[in-house]
Amino acid sequence: MSTFPSGVGLDAFHRELDRLELVSRFPEMPRNMFDEGPHLVTTPELPWGDEVRERSIEAYRRFIHGETWITGGGAREMEAQVVGWLGGLLGAAEPAGFVSSGGSESNMCAILTAKHLAGRKGGSVVFPDNGHYSLHKLCRMFDLDPVVVPAPEGALHLVDPAAIEAAIRPDTIAIIATAGTWAYGSVDPIAEIGEIAQRHGLYLHVDGAFGGYILPFLERCGYDPTIPPWDFRVPGVCSISADLHKNGMAPPPAGTLIFRDPELLAAAKEICPPNGTMSGTRGAGPIAGAWAMVTLLGEAGYTAVSLKSMALRDELVAGVREIDGLSVHPGSRINMTLIHSGTLDLRPVAEELRARGWMYAARAVPAPVSIVVVPMPHNDGQTAPFLADLRDAVGLALPLGSGVVPAEREKVSSYGF
Repeated sequence: MSTFPSGVGLDAFHRELDRLELVSRFPEMPRNMFDEGPHLVTTPELPWGDEVRERSIEAYRRFIHGETWITGGGAREMEAQVVGWLGGLLGAAEPAGFVSSGGSESNMCAILTAKHLAGRKGGSVVFPDNGHYSLHKLCRMFDLDPVVVPAPEGALHLVDPAAIEAAIRPDTIAIIATAGTWAYGSVDPIAEIGEIAQRHGLYLHVDGAFGGYILPFLERCGYDPTIPPWDFRVPGVCSISADLHKNGMAPPPAGTLIFRDPELLAAAKEICPPNGTMSGTRGAGPIAGAWAMVTLLGEAGYTAVSLKSMALRDELVAGVREIDGLSVHPGSRINMTLIHSGTLDLRPVAEELRARGWMYAARAVPAPVSIVVVPMPHNDGQTAPFLADLRDAVGLALPLGSGVVPAEREKVSSYGF
């Protein structure tokens, strides 16, 4: 029996690896309604799903030993192709950018670029309160004051452009808007915000982590021609983040930050040399996996994937609306659904769904808890079982304001943000 220098035997090593894989719940991925990773599976609508996923993983494996410095020639070519393709779809004539570790890093690099261009040591950033938590994090890291604009009363998914403009201060360096808000799936009024940014000479960044790899395809194929302009077609938009490891279907960690033009990327590289990224050494594996996914899917493949994800979402929404006491929050333009109730305390429901093996995101808004799901192709066939368990679990719900919540139910653990 093989024994390694540490004294660990091969059998013991494999047993521990198997245990850790089970703890990570990888074999249960079809029941994961809020995942980041390669989500493709073969279905009648996506007959090539498994094959594309495996080829993406193969590319990741073949480049896993590389980085973007000495051995990075191939990865840099792949990165440029991904950026050029997506940037073109998003309406940029000369897109420039890079593959990042995800939306948080993309948002950070965009606002660091804005700060550099403004020539300030401090300052403020204005964004709606539906903004991702990374916006607060980057403000703390970069000595910026977050000016958070509340949603209109009773409309958590909406943004008032006039309130955004009123929040601008003399020290404001940037505005951030979102395309595919957490957890509503809505798109901020970016055309109007873009006009405000131009009027005040401010940098406008769009966080499209969730929406960036689905909105263009839903619009272009005619699924939803009413999606408002949100990308580089809006003149004031300077940069857009979009996550490959979300609706881009690629293995994590992989996001993209696209600048409108090479001059903005050059400014990012000045403040974050040599690539514009927060990290210096970047693994080539995620870039290769993302490149493979983009190359093999292209616009036609991403359109099919987007339509499949939306079909699962629409099936889920229709089923939730048939369950007494439950509501679906309005405003979603993407494959994201927020399930809540105006009459029931859903904490026992959330706990029961966890106990039945479902993985999703729990959110404290609307209070006391709501359930967020983002169905993707790997959830094929799981909508009906999820709805059946949800219907059963609702029987455990308590009336809102009853004050009767068992001690073990005081805290609903979160999966996601």
